[in-house]
Amino acid sequence: MAENENDFYVDEYGEIHRKDAPQRVENDALWQEYHQLEYEIFSHNDKSPEKLARFQALEKQLGINEKKKNAFLNAKNKLRQNAQQTMSITQILSKENQND
Repeated sequence: MAENENDFYVDEYGEIHRKDAPQRVENDALWQEYHQLEYEIFSHNDKSPEKLARFQALEKQLGINEKKKNAFLNAKNKLRQNAQQTMSITQILSKENQND
């Protein structure tokens, strides 16, 4: 675990990296192409068949599945489920008043 600022470094793009973290040098070009296609397809609604086919090929090559793509959405849904299971302060107080 990182203990101080000496465990990190900032590159020329302003990105923060851990010094002991493995780098994904071999797939950097593929990841860059994947992110560029993702931006063009979903942000600019450019869904040409060539771009969609290449995007899907990169997903397979990089090992990106629906679970990884929706990690943020899955985490948000899990937090909502946990929030529904807990009682609010008004529920706790109403139970205490009923017990008195």
